[in-house]
Amino acid sequence: MRKRKEHYESDFLEKQLSYCASLPEKQRRHFVAMEYERLGVGSKRYLARVFKCDRKTINKGLRELSENNYEVDYTRQRGVGGGRKKRDNDSGTDRLDT
Repeated sequence: MRKRKEHYESDFLEKQLSYCASLPEKQRRHFVAMEYERLGVGSKRYLARVFKCDRKTINKGLRELSENNYEVDYTRQRGVGGGRKKRDNDSGTDRLDT
């Protein structure tokens, strides 16, 4: 069985996680994409596991940052409670927060 490569030391990882959690969605995506560029090839799965995001999210951040005409606009952000609602594991139905 292969041992997982840890790119971050535990104290640095805690700082990175708390910083990343404080960012809005688009900035978080760009932050993780820049971390991937910094750590290099082979770190995408590690970053997806550590920051609890999909590898597609990292790819989207990389694509956005590498576009020539892309202008970073952090003024438009998803509202609180926006997006797809969480699902109950037991019943398979949408959970409504009432």
